[in-house]
This record gives sequence, structure tokens and C-alpha cells, in this order.
Amino acid sequence: MFVPCVLFWGVLYSLVFIPFSAPDEYAHFASAYRLSNQLMFKEAVNDEGQVLVREEDGRLLAQELNLDSYDEVYGSFFALDQSEGEIGYGHAPMDVAGHAYLPQAIGITLGRLLSLGQVLTIYLGRLCNLGFFILCGFLAIRLAPCCKMGFLGAAMLPMTLELVSSLSYDGFAISLGFLFTAYVMHLIYWAPKVGGRELAVLALLLALLAPCKMVYIPMALLCFLIPREKFGSKKGFFIAVAVVAAAMAAAVLLVNFDKLFSYLEGTGGAVEWAGGAAGYSFSLVLLHPVQVIGIFLNTFLRRLPEYVYGMLGGSLGWLQYETDGVLVLFLLAWTALTVLPVRGEGVEAVKLSGADAVLPAERKSETDLAVLPVRHRAISLAVCLFVVIATMLIMLMSWTPLGSPVIEGVQGRYFLPVLPLGLAALRSRRLTLEKNVDGILLGGYCIVNLLVLQGIVGRM
Repeated sequence: MFVPCVLFWGVLYSLVFIPFSAPDEYAHFASAYRLSNQLMFKEAVNDEGQVLVREEDGRLLAQELNLDSYDEVYGSFFALDQSEGEIGYGHAPMDVAGHAYLPQAIGITLGRLLSLGQVLTIYLGRLCNLGFFILCGFLAIRLAPCCKMGFLGAAMLPMTLELVSSLSYDGFAISLGFLFTAYVMHLIYWAPKVGGRELAVLALLLALLAPCKMVYIPMALLCFLIPREKFGSKKGFFIAVAVVAAAMAAAVLLVNFDKLFSYLEGTGGAVEWAGGAAGYSFSLVLLHPVQVIGIFLNTFLRRLPEYVYGMLGGSLGWLQYETDGVLVLFLLAWTALTVLPVRGEGVEAVKLSGADAVLPAERKSETDLAVLPVRHRAISLAVCLFVVIATMLIMLMSWTPLGSPVIEGVQGRYFLPVLPLGLAALRSRRLTLEKNVDGILLGGYCIVNLLVLQGIVGRM
């Protein structure tokens, strides 16, 4: 069900949310275009540091969704490139890992090689971003030993569909977050052993994911749930931990050394959106732990519903298109239903050599495991909480002015990569469904997405 549904709705979201109507898409376009220049062995930026683009691609399209902007985009949808040269792009690229734009850059490069116009070139970049998410999501569902509907439900949320069908690098992070979660669960509960190939995949996934947004580094802790027996010996286990940790650390330092250094500076930098007011620094956080803990608690109490609302898709576009509150509540309840196992599904996990491990006593298929062991569920929820705390800490030091009672800049969409992990951790046999309702759940998501898009288009 995953591939056709996500492809259909992803394309539909991309058509409704025309180019540059997604958050920061001008900057994402510049970032992907810069990588496209490098892939084509062309000069990436000019002397002023602006990304070099075709004249056609330097045209600024309207961000608002209205009849005029639709006419502008779809009136030139099939136009070919008529550029006579290159110009510097008027928007700066994002200061993030370049490889996070590889799918988008491939699509943009293809559009340039085919001499397609700006609109089709952008849509090729978007389509490649969506295709990468579909590939990772498909593999994640195939690998996940349980809660497969949780992965599909998280993918069908309006916020997820909007991001993965745009040029945003959040699509890359969500894709790898889903795939890493499923692959680690596969190694914990189903793989008979963990060898060099499995370690290489783990190291590669973490090396790609962690530099995109360092807040996802805590997801690496899931690797410690893999039973040591699967590594052959304790020595093999510790060697594996060292290899994976080294790969992730090297990637993070290579890509984000300047960011890490700025966070560790002795004084807080200026917060631009707050008029250049002084911000928090790492040293201030260490020197005033009680005050910082108070800000965190206050933020949790005030903003947690806002984060859930945003993660589900309560505010789309540049956060100006509000989804009907009834639909958001429906999405919350519907996503909660994906957590419930079916009565009689699977077998209980048993202990293996003293660990809360992992192998069902008898397994007939990959659907035998219905719920995770209690200790694993607690650790998985802790990992999700660490990601939330890490996100808040980064935004405290980069987006929050001194004296603010709450942490500013945190958005619910940042937590989508760990949503399937959280859903899997919440599965319990205490509350079950009488029969499989996957088809009904999928139908509900489709109806909500139809109503969401109809509501946006209907406002015109």
C-alpha cells in the first residue's frame, strides 16, 4: 500500500503547494542547485558567494497560493529553457550538509541537461526527493518486524507529505530516520547475526543522517539494544560500537565543525529575528542549569500541544495555511490507532542469555513479533525524548534571545524522523484491536488529505 499511496498523495501535494510555497524553499532550491553545479563540474558560486543559476532559474515565483500564482506556474509548466547565460541567485543556500540535497540535485541536474524550463526543473527535483522517501519508506516497512502501519501512518501525515514532496532537506532526514529505525529493529529482533555488511549499513545510515541535523544523534543509542551475542563476542560488540561511533562522529565533525565551534563559544551570538538581541551560549547553559531547566519545563508545558499540532500538519506552507482543528484531532486519534496490535497477533519476545532480547520462541513469519519488550520500549521512548531535548537545546542556543520564558524556533516537523520509533514503543498488548483494520486506517488518511487539500484550494 505504501508506494502507490505515498506516490499519489505526494504528487498531489506537490501540485497544490507550487514551487516556493513550502517553508524556506528558495534557500533549499539554492542549496540543491549548488550541488547540481558541482555534479556537473561547473562553478558553483560567483565572486559574491551567490549560487550560479540559469537566467530562467533565477526568476522569482510567487509564494502565496492564489489564482495568479497558479496561472504563473502552470502557464509555463512545459516551457523550455531560454536562458542566454548564468546569474547569481538572489537567495542564500542553507547552511546544512550538502549531501542532504542529493536527490533534489539529481532531479535539477536532469532538468538542466534536458533544457527544461524553471518549473519542470524544480518539479523534477521535487519528484526525486519524493522518490527517495518512497524508496526508504518501502525498505523500512519491509524490514520493520512490527508496527508497519505506524510507518505508513507517519508517512501519510499532511506535514510529512508536504515536506517530502518539496525541495526541503527535511525529506532526506525523514527518509533516513524511518529507514534507520526499521533497520535497527530488524537487527535487534530478526537478523540471526550482525556482521561486517550490517555494520557498514548502520555506519552509512548514521553518517548520512547525523550531519543533516545533529539533534538526531541520540538515535544511535538504539544500536546498544542489539544483543551482544549477535556480534560473536564481547570484543566484536565493542569493535562494532567503535566503528559505528567513529563513522558518525567523523561525518558530524566534517560537515558541522563550524556549527559545533559556534555553540561552544564563550558568549551567545546575536539573534537576528529578535533585532540582534544577545542569545544563549553553551557556557551560559552550563553556568545556569536551574534557569535552563526552568525554561525547558516551561516550554514543554506551553508548547507541547503546538509541537504535536505542527507535526501532524496543523500549519502548512510557510505556517500560514491552517488545517481545520477537527481534522487535526482526527489525525491524532487515527495515528494512535496505528499503534494498536491485533488480538492474537504474533508471539511474545523471550529472554536470550539474560537480555530482554529478541528472538521469538517460534517464528513463522516476519509478523510474529507484535510488541517490543518493555525495557526496549522504555529506551526507545527515552531516545525520542533525547531528540526533543537536543532540538530544544540547539534552538535555545541559536534562536532564543536572553530572557525569553520559552525556547523559540522549535517546530513539530523536526520530530517526524523519530515518530515511527515512538509509535512502535507505545504498542502494548493491554489494548488491542479485534481484527486487522489497515485498509480502514489507510482510507481515513486518504480522506483527511483530500479534505486538507480541498480546504487550501477552496480558499481561492
